[in-house]
Amino acid sequence: MNERFDPVAQRPTASSSSIIAIALAIVALLASGILLARQRSSASISVPTDRWARIKQSGILRAGYGGYPPYTIISTKGGSIGPPVTGFSVDLVNAIASRTSPALKVEWHQFSFDTMKPDLDADRFDFIADPVFMTIPRTADFAFSVPYSYFGIAVGLVRANENRFKTFSDLDRPGVTIVLAEGWTSSDFARANLKQPTLKSVPVTGDATSQLDEVLTGRADVALNDVPTVLQYVRAHPGQVKALWLEAPPSSVAGAFVMREGDERLRDFLTASIQVLQADGTIDQIDKKWRSLGFFPSLQLRPGAGIRGTGAAQGGAVIR
Repeated sequence: MNERFDPVAQRPTASSSSIIAIALAIVALLASGILLARQRSSASISVPTDRWARIKQSGILRAGYGGYPPYTIISTKGGSIGPPVTGFSVDLVNAIASRTSPALKVEWHQFSFDTMKPDLDADRFDFIADPVFMTIPRTADFAFSVPYSYFGIAVGLVRANENRFKTFSDLDRPGVTIVLAEGWTSSDFARANLKQPTLKSVPVTGDATSQLDEVLTGRADVALNDVPTVLQYVRAHPGQVKALWLEAPPSSVAGAFVMREGDERLRDFLTASIQVLQADGTIDQIDKKWRSLGFFPSLQLRPGAGIRGTGAAQGGAVIR
């Protein structure tokens, strides 16, 4: 008997269609069950949303640095030769991390000060190790630790033969051109306190060399900036320029670690750590090592009532 291919015979019958539908339903139920089990399993794994809890769980403290010698000195060696950054702030962070129990590993991440807030918001690092200058507008956008150093601002840079300006107020006269770094703290102070000279604003990215060069080349009479910036420029150009009011700056500003708003536990940890290292003399030792360019408050201690008059106490206050 010759058999002929009949396409109608290849179509599923009603009973076969029901079987396929039931099978598909079972597969769908199994798949949804597996997905639900995975979701429940994921939910049971605790992933901390608090930054300090994440740091403790991972054992890693991510520190950002922008380059502000001698606090963060970026290595010029490149590659894997030595640490990527050294300096006062680096030693301070390492001291904090090493004394944590268990000790934390520090990961260093370079950033640009021009993109400081976006980089923090993008979670590239946990906090900034450089001594970020505290201002009221910045405290509205960031969380700050207690200061670990203070910095003189609005100190002057002039050519070596310039002798007109004995005090900051001597700058407030017509016929004087003062160059300012756009957006820097010293510039804000100058604009608020100097009304008569010509104030020339220069955009600055990275260090302030372009601003200070205006004095060196004769395009400005005076440049105003913070003590570390001015002093290091003077050292790099001996005999050509000099600094004014380094030891008695016109104003000062606190420098501290900075992190995102809402990172209170991390802020409290860093604040308490700074206070410990101030009290036990560690910050003094780091200062001597790096010959830092900031100012430090004196920690003045007096003997308690139970110590005084016992004959065992010698001398008076303890001052660091």
